[in-house]
Amino acid sequence: MSDHEIFEVGNVLLQSGITLRAAKLAYATHGTLNRAKDNAVIILTPFGARNRDCEYLFGEGMAVDPGKHFIITFNLLSNGLSSSPSNTPSPFNGARFPNITIYDNVRMQHRLVHDELGIDKLALVMGHSMGSLQTF
Repeated sequence: MSDHEIFEVGNVLLQSGITLRAAKLAYATHGTLNRAKDNAVIILTPFGARNRDCEYLFGEGMAVDPGKHFIITFNLLSNGLSSSPSNTPSPFNGARFPNITIYDNVRMQHRLVHDELGIDKLALVMGHSMGSLQTF
């Protein structure tokens, strides 16, 4: 059983002008999205981390509690779970994987949160290291 889900983003025009075909964004959720869709919390991974590495930031009785919040943790592009040099087919496999930016990651995350899940407002967005840059 996998500890994450895959959002099939499709073709994504990157900030570099290159189109990443069949892009994938790995993420995990904890808790339940309420009817008003106002209890969503996003936790963004730092560079080199995966969604499981952020699980210490939430839990029962903590400030971010899956009993109260719908928590989404995202995996950055190139971390091996989302589209990465190791799992992207030619022509962008291996060393040919295109340069990506924080903007590219955030745009894909926004598509999942807003377009797929219908969430317009977040209760909290947090992260450290590269996660804080995405938060900003």
